[in-house]
Amino acid sequence: MNAGGEQATLLRLLADDTLLVFLSDCHIGGDEGRDIFESPDDLAALFRELGDHPGPVELVLAGDFFDCLRIGSVATGENRVSQTLARPEYADLFATLRALAAGPDRKVIYMPGNHDAEVCWNVDIRGALEGGGLVHGFALSYAAAFQSDPAKLIYCEHGNEFDPANLKRDYDDPYDTPHGDHIVTDIIPRLPRGWAGSALQLHEIDHVFPLDTLPQWVAGRLFYALVTEAVRWLFAPLLVAYVAFELIAYATGLGHREINTLFFEIAYEVGFLLLAFGVFFFVAWKVANRAIRSAPPRPVERDAIRARLKRGEAPPLAGPLPADIAVFVSGHTHAPALSQFEASNGAPGLIVNSGCWLRQLQSLPTHLRAPQVFINRFVQTHVRILRRDGALTVELWGHPRPSPQSLRVVERLAVTRRLPPEPLDLRPRVMANAVLPPKRPPENRNPPPAAID
Repeated sequence: MNAGGEQATLLRLLADDTLLVFLSDCHIGGDEGRDIFESPDDLAALFRELGDHPGPVELVLAGDFFDCLRIGSVATGENRVSQTLARPEYADLFATLRALAAGPDRKVIYMPGNHDAEVCWNVDIRGALEGGGLVHGFALSYAAAFQSDPAKLIYCEHGNEFDPANLKRDYDDPYDTPHGDHIVTDIIPRLPRGWAGSALQLHEIDHVFPLDTLPQWVAGRLFYALVTEAVRWLFAPLLVAYVAFELIAYATGLGHREINTLFFEIAYEVGFLLLAFGVFFFVAWKVANRAIRSAPPRPVERDAIRARLKRGEAPPLAGPLPADIAVFVSGHTHAPALSQFEASNGAPGLIVNSGCWLRQLQSLPTHLRAPQVFINRFVQTHVRILRRDGALTVELWGHPRPSPQSLRVVERLAVTRRLPPEPLDLRPRVMANAVLPPKRPPENRNPPPAAID
C-alpha cells in the first residue's frame, strides 16, 4: 500500500443491484480503561442485517474501525488487532463480520484511518484480518461505480488528510506520527488521577464532541464539582447542625442567641468565599472564552473537501480516477452529515460523512448562562448507496440507543427541562437521504421530417 502510487485507490465496478455500505470510526480496542467502543451488540446486529440482504453487498470499513493507538503493548506473538480479536466480549461481533464476509456476493474492504494506520505497514495485522476471514482486501482509498452508470464515481477516504493535526504523509512509515497520535498515546494516559481526575471525570475526555469544546467541558466539570463539594461539605453540614440546634433549643427551652450569631457568621464567611469563587470563575471564564475566540479557527474538513471538489482537484490519497467524483464519502470527524456540492463542470454531487459508532459528550445550553453541561448521546451511523429507479440514492442511517445520564444535581438544575427525550423506537432508520438523478439523454433539437405520403 503506497500512498503515492497507483495502488493507493482500489477501483471497483459494481453490479447495479449491489448495496454499497460505508462504516467508520468504531474505534474498537484499547488497554484496560481506554477502550471507548461500547456497542458490540448493536454493530453485530448491523452485520447480521447486511448478511441477510437479498442482493450483493460491498462493505467498506472506512478507517478507525480498530483503535491501535489506545493499545500500549501486546503479548508475545500477538499484535494490536489480533489481541483485540481475542477479547471475549467481542466474540459475537467478529463472528458476525466473519459470517458476512463469507456469504455469497459479499465483499469487505478495509481502509486505514489515523488511529489504525498500523494496518498499512504491519503485515501481521493484515494477515490476522485477511487470514481470519474478516476482510477481502485493503486500500488507502476506494472508488466505485455501478455498471449502468460508470460516469458517477463514488469515492471514499477516511478524511484525516484534511485535518492538519492528524495528516499522515507516508502510511508505510511506522514513525510518521502526527500531533494527534501523540495526544492519544502520550498525553491522555498521563492525565491527573486521584480526586482531580475523578471529580473532573478526565477518563471521559475521549468522548467530548466536538474537540473544540474541550475548554468548556473542563471549565464546566470544575465549576460543578466545586459547587457540589461546597454544598456537600459546607452548606449541608451547616444546615443540619443549625436545624438540630433549633430542635434541641426548642425542646429544652434554652436560649440560643449566641449560637445563632455563630451560625450566621459562619454562613456569612462561607457565602463570601463562594462569592469570591464566583467572581474569580466569571473572570476566568471570560478570559478563556476570549482566548478561544481569538485562536485560529479549526479547519472544517467538509468545507475543505467541497472546495477541492469544486476546483476539480483530486483528493489527497487518490490515484488516477476514471471519472469525476459524484459522491465523496469520509469519516474522521465523528459528525454524520449529508450535503450537496457543485463540481467544476457544474454537475451536482454529494458529500457524506459516515459519522461513528460511539458515545459522545455533547453540550446543552444552560439556565442563567451557567457553564455548559455535557450529556451522553450515542451516535451510531453508517452510509448506504444504491441504485434505485436508475438514480443514485445516498442514505445516512442511524441506530438509536438510549443514553443514561450521570449528572450531578446542580447540573440537572442547570439544564432543567432541556434534557432531550430518550428514543422510544430503537429500530434503525434513515436520518437523511439524497438522490442524484440519472443523466437525461440530450434533446434532439432537429427532429426528423414527417413522412410524405
